[in-house]
Amino acid sequence: MSGCSVDFPIYDITSIDSVRVALCGGGGAVKSGVPNAVEVYDTRGKGLVLSYRYDCERAAPTCIAAHPGEPVLAVGVDHNLLILEIEKKQKLNKQVPTLKKVLQREVVKVTDKAEIVKCVTFCCFGEKLVTVGEDNGITIWEYPSMVRRWRITQHLSEVTQVTAHTMGEPEIVTSTRGSECFVWDVETGMQKAQLKFSGTVPNAKYRYRNIRYGCTGETFYSVIVPIAWSNKTSISHLVKYDTTTTPWSIIREFTIKGEPLSELAVSSDETFIATSSSNGHVYILDAHSLGLRRRVFEAHGLFVTGLCFTSSHTDDQFKLLSVSADRECKVHNPHLADPVRFLKAALLLLLFIGALYLLFKFLSSSDLLPHIDDFDADPIAEDHHKHSHHNEL
Repeated sequence: MSGCSVDFPIYDITSIDSVRVALCGGGGAVKSGVPNAVEVYDTRGKGLVLSYRYDCERAAPTCIAAHPGEPVLAVGVDHNLLILEIEKKQKLNKQVPTLKKVLQREVVKVTDKAEIVKCVTFCCFGEKLVTVGEDNGITIWEYPSMVRRWRITQHLSEVTQVTAHTMGEPEIVTSTRGSECFVWDVETGMQKAQLKFSGTVPNAKYRYRNIRYGCTGETFYSVIVPIAWSNKTSISHLVKYDTTTTPWSIIREFTIKGEPLSELAVSSDETFIATSSSNGHVYILDAHSLGLRRRVFEAHGLFVTGLCFTSSHTDDQFKLLSVSADRECKVHNPHLADPVRFLKAALLLLLFIGALYLLFKFLSSSDLLPHIDDFDADPIAEDHHKHSHHNEL
């Protein structure tokens, strides 16, 4: 399956169902001629097929989330939260169908000042919606009434990520630009726990750069990087937690030196997990062991802005989609072997065969190998000949 190119920088991508994805982005408020849009693609063919589009005019959509049970998208556009519906009936003309705008809500702080929506997600089987603003806080909304339920402002620094429990439990996790990572009860708005990470560097502070629940909610994954980053010596960590213990315990860890990991995605059956680095590389790992399965070097010319998994009804194999500000959406097959690792194994095999050949040539030229004539006749055959001669006598 091949990817696609769009006419705007892509900032986020999400999986709608097993065969459709939605992405968003744009050029912003500057009159540069670059559009701001949300697009929905079908992944069942040989390539991504554009199915729906919604133009956001002057503001660029920066985050997007799909409802777990309805054909609905929540999109953060500047100070507004858009609710877009994917209508089943498509137009018969050649134009791409437009997503239906169901609601546009301006998100405001407690001080009634508008704030930029930086992150959005559904939770509790889609009965609630969580938005992340710019004042170190998050807002929990009832859906579809969009009545504000809770406003949480206990973070000490800017909130950058939010993820919801995958099995509908009233639980979310947030992370900040600092070293904070909190678990919250959505029903009460109270903090349940705080995650902490201590790496190998003494007194170093780490940031939870990206966070995701596993498919059952019994596991939790996080990309953790040092706040004070050094390109040569710093180590990025991809950590797997067991959420059934109190506190959550680390059970697996993948590390890479010199590359700041950022994005994170988990397949719906938790077979694969994917992450990316700021230089455009994509890494696909086994979710159980966190062993590296495949790495795609320079998958994008710029840093990766989003990852998501989807599957096809025809082969039931998961595909990984990556997007970037380079306006490209690319498709990667996690089932393929890492070509670099394959070439290394083939090279080692060839070197081993070559070494055996040279050793054989050397021994042959040095008369160190025994010749056939040097061996005595078969003792069994010789004994049989003696017995035959004796019988004749």
